Amino acid sequence: MYSSTSIKSCFIKHLLPAFGLMNMKAIDATQLQEFVNGFSGSSKSQITLVIGTLRAIFSTAYAEGYIDRDPSAALIRPKASRKEERRPLTPEETRNVLAVAENHPDGLIVAVLYYLGLRRGEALGLKWGDFDFEEDQVHIERDIDFAGPTAQEGELKTEAADRYVPIPPELKTMLLKVKGKPGEYVFHNDKGCPLSQATFKRKWCQLMLAADCADWREVPKGTNRSGDILKQIKPRLTPHFFRHNYVTMLYESGVDPLIAMKIVGHTDYQTTANIYTHVRDEMLKKATVNMNEVFQQRKED
Repeated sequence: MYSSTSIKSCFIKHLLPAFGLMNMKAIDATQLQEFVNGFSGSSKSQITLVIGTLRAIFSTAYAEGYIDRDPSAALIRPKASRKEERRPLTPEETRNVLAVAENHPDGLIVAVLYYLGLRRGEALGLKWGDFDFEEDQVHIERDIDFAGPTAQEGELKTEAADRYVPIPPELKTMLLKVKGKPGEYVFHNDKGCPLSQATFKRKWCQLMLAADCADWREVPKGTNRSGDILKQIKPRLTPHFFRHNYVTMLYESGVDPLIAMKIVGHTDYQTTANIYTHVRDEMLKKATVNMNEVFQQRKED
């Protein structure tokens, strides 16, 4: 069951841009199914949230007598994407990423994701006033929603996402070098507004290319805007890799999963525990390999 905050966020990000201010009576089942089909290839949780939000809205409207039928009742779930493998950064990726964080003009984006483990929207919603450099912590209190070509402030994914995250010394040094006014976004366009989705994606492609964490695409002849970096580059790492890497580092540092859950803003303890279990299992596999090498070496001796 999704929270009211998640449903509201889904409505703002997806439903409102698609249907605008259309009268609910004018929206039929075919339109809703076409809208839902547009999420084919998305994650299972994303598809579930979209369908759940539609059903919550239209079933309530039907029960209250605002509409004569519920067009969401028979929605068919489109095929979801295969779940992306969760893994931390490799040692080489870590070295490259940290070098980019230090030297690239937009490196602070990578640094914030690496050192704070934030969701993409949380990172883009940061303002300088959120940082307390005396206490070495940052208050995560807003998200950035993408509605078409524009970006706007929105509510956090869940109530648990409103939290305080410790600022490591390495990141603190980077932030103080470019610190702005309290009301200014840390990441913004020339007008001081949040970065649009397209702008962020282009910056991310450039960052991952600089970190040697991207592949060149083959752009077919005749492709519109073939020179756009979004058409040319496919990053091997997404912002979520950095979040998983952050939780992995908490595990390796011996941070209790209950504390880690609060730091990263997970609503469900099991989400954090599952990542911890995954990391532990991967470490055990590596240990098994190492032990095989030990016994093989003894045999050769």
